[in-house]
Amino acid sequence: MLTGSRPQARGGQVPSGILGHLSLGLNLNKLRLDQLQEAIRANLVTFPSQVPVFIKHAPGQQQCHMVLLYFVRGWSCDRIAKRYGVTRQHIWQIVSEWRRHAVALGYLQVIPPQEVLSPLISVTPRVAFQPVEVEAEAALALA
Repeated sequence: MLTGSRPQARGGQVPSGILGHLSLGLNLNKLRLDQLQEAIRANLVTFPSQVPVFIKHAPGQQQCHMVLLYFVRGWSCDRIAKRYGVTRQHIWQIVSEWRRHAVALGYLQVIPPQEVLSPLISVTPRVAFQPVEVEAEAALALA
């Protein structure tokens, strides 16, 4: 279970059911879509800034919009289906297949908690550089 300071969801609190399911070795394909949606919106899972097109169930631009509306904007499959005039099952299929490809290709990954990254960030190189004195004539000769 991940604990410690994590980014907060848009409502100010980390979703209750998510932290118990997330770990660095978790297969994101095993999360339900609504759990993955919560995790992405709580900044616990990465999401690509430009949504790639993976599947042929919908035109590319439309697929990108559906995936963004679901995962980033938090829309339900029903609401997206009404907007595009298709069934809820069709939206679920598009989002589910997109998730499968995105996880396999590394577009969706669990974001490590700060406790894991802190030791890596706090390490500073201990290389001391000594100033080199070069005489003016030697410097001109090199040029």
